[in-house]
Amino acid sequence: MKKRILGKDLEVSAIGLGCMGMSHAYGPAADKKEMCELLAKAVDRGYTFFDTAEVYGTPENPHDNEELLGEALKPYRRNIVLASKGGIRFDETSEAVNKPLIPDGRPETVKASA
Repeated sequence: MKKRILGKDLEVSAIGLGCMGMSHAYGPAADKKEMCELLAKAVDRGYTFFDTAEVYGTPENPHDNEELLGEALKPYRRNIVLASKGGIRFDETSEAVNKPLIPDGRPETVKASA
């Protein structure tokens, strides 16, 4: 796998793995055991850059994807880069099954996300 430098010296795989679909947006969350195996295979193949967000889950557990990646990638934590987006939340006032997302970049929200 080719590598890229982000910024001054952050080296990552040229191809990153976006992990949203493992827990969010494309139907029910995928089987956690299968996703852990997939993530381990990705690392074995040279992936070092993984992308998630604090709302790649459900309104009941918006951190589902971050938790999945944390568990699955823990053995590799010194060899990977994990990007997680914050400053966005579910609209809890909505009656919709798939609650809309609300950008919320207020300092207190970003701090809570971190």
